[in-house]
Amino acid sequence: MKYQNLLFEKKDEIGYLTLNRPDKLNALSRELMAELRLALDMIEDDPEVKVVILTGAGRAFSAGFDIGTKEGEPEIYDRTADEWRSHLKQNIDTFLKIWHSSKPYIAAINGYALAGACELAQICDIKIASENAVLGEPEIRFGTGPPVLITPFSVGLAKAKELLLTGETLTAQEAERLGMINRVVPLDRLMAECEKTARKITKIARVGVKFNKAAINHAFENMGFLNTIYHNLDLVTLFDITRTEEQEAFNKIRKEKGLRAALDWRDALFKEED
Repeated sequence: MKYQNLLFEKKDEIGYLTLNRPDKLNALSRELMAELRLALDMIEDDPEVKVVILTGAGRAFSAGFDIGTKEGEPEIYDRTADEWRSHLKQNIDTFLKIWHSSKPYIAAINGYALAGACELAQICDIKIASENAVLGEPEIRFGTGPPVLITPFSVGLAKAKELLLTGETLTAQEAERLGMINRVVPLDRLMAECEKTARKITKIARVGVKFNKAAINHAFENMGFLNTIYHNLDLVTLFDITRTEEQEAFNKIRKEKGLRAALDWRDALFKEED
């Protein structure tokens, strides 16, 4: 299948799935997410693929969900709760295809992995980042919440609260120290390191990999992982559709001066504190 927003190839039982909107820092648009759902289903059904490396084209893994709006499209807080919940649930269910897949996914975090993309990276089974990678959920700073609440399971209570209440970002080295990712390597070695790990997995019996992944996942599901994700869905829906001064100010600047200006305005508010 030919994709407009993704690249996919396979070699020696390894699938290579690349988010391919480099001019937009691989922002997760509706079109990209639709293609991702199809690609994940296709990969799951492909007997030639035993492990997948997920990365982004250009200088970012992904900047997160595309927060631009098309002309005439309503703002989030102008939508009904049911409409927005359905949209969020579709995105969550797409991410969880990786969680439920019988095949391990390795995130090759080559640069920014922010907001929803930070969650996409975390939901992969193994996370390897380049030295210049930046992770975190800065979307909190302009009035929205994390749609896939995986961070508390990655870094623990204290740091999860700090990250998700302040919107701070992490260097790759700090993310590794906290257990959000597995390890950090130079950018020019990132793909080689991911392939090395992938080749180890291909040498293990497929059934062993499948059931070991399932066993680990069940351990976290028994701790409430999936219940947490779907309970958070309702909270984020209410959060997003609630009109706030911060959201309105951000959206006004975005409409009048563009997204970059709105992001600069947001970042300037925290410049002294950061």
